[in-house]
Amino acid sequence: MLKYYTMQIQNNVDLTSYNTFKVKSIAKHFVQIQNESEIIALLDEPIYLQNKKYFLGSGANTVFVNDFDGLIIKIDILWKEILSENDEEILIKVWAWENRHNFVLRCAENNFAWVENLAYIPSSVWATVVQNVWAYWIEVKSVVQTVFGINLDTKKSQTLENKECNFGYRDSVFKNELKNNFIVTHVVFRLKKLQPSYKFNCDYAGINEKISELWLDLSAMTISDFVEVITQIRKDKLPDRETTWTAGSFFKNPVITKEQWKILQSRFPEIKWFDSDNDIKLSAWQLIDLCGFKWKSNGKVGTYKNHALILVNEWIATGQDIEYFAKEIQTSVQDRFNVLLEPEVIFVK
Repeated sequence: MLKYYTMQIQNNVDLTSYNTFKVKSIAKHFVQIQNESEIIALLDEPIYLQNKKYFLGSGANTVFVNDFDGLIIKIDILWKEILSENDEEILIKVWAWENRHNFVLRCAENNFAWVENLAYIPSSVWATVVQNVWAYWIEVKSVVQTVFGINLDTKKSQTLENKECNFGYRDSVFKNELKNNFIVTHVVFRLKKLQPSYKFNCDYAGINEKISELWLDLSAMTISDFVEVITQIRKDKLPDRETTWTAGSFFKNPVITKEQWKILQSRFPEIKWFDSDNDIKLSAWQLIDLCGFKWKSNGKVGTYKNHALILVNEWIATGQDIEYFAKEIQTSVQDRFNVLLEPEVIFVK
């Protein structure tokens, strides 16, 4: 076992507990990072330079397809601080590996608004900005001011303002131009302080339905009350991650052109759709459902009983089992609707 600063490089580490699918994979090398300086120090070490590598966050959107013949870098830097505030707004710097649901809860407790629709989404703040997390008509890009990180090519710190992040639907510069070349270390969020005039975003129909079901008065609700509503909606649809092995939503909602949509609608008028700027966004779960995958299982991998978009590891599935089942869904949707489903999870090989 070699030591670099406080880092310890371990060999032949079982990654089962480091991914929410609980897929067994053995990493040839493994290191846990506790501070930013350790990341920079690691970049010059032979074990980093001579191996393929993967930076691992919470493992909530990761599928290890095989054993990993390289270096897994698990980063565990946690911290939050208030940079500035006035009567209306507050700037909060959050380290990238903070749990994003816990961050939303803390904001709600302190009456900091705009992120409440993102409650009960697993994973880290890092994944939030990389994926530009979208939920119930709120995108995280609307509250991100600045993203800080380390450029792996220059081995120096780099700062990107919101516009430089090229945020799109579940997309960002970190998944494209800077993919594999940039590690997000912390994010500055610009949030609103709760005012009497503030209105919760209830554009998603299920929110008002759940508020009525719980006999709540929207006009009298606190942010914590609203977060609880969002949480209950998700719990109704999503499996309990303490007892179910899953990565949550497996595929992105596909976006097609309006010309493609006209052809598709003429053949399948029942398909749900939403305007998305100049394009049309479809419901991935409905396409999967219409292809007969609702509550379908091959004995190891299946779709969750309450939501066809969620794949679950039912019985000691391997990463290859999950990849095969996902490709089966993709092929079926492509053949029937001529629409390609793009995985939201990352297959690590």
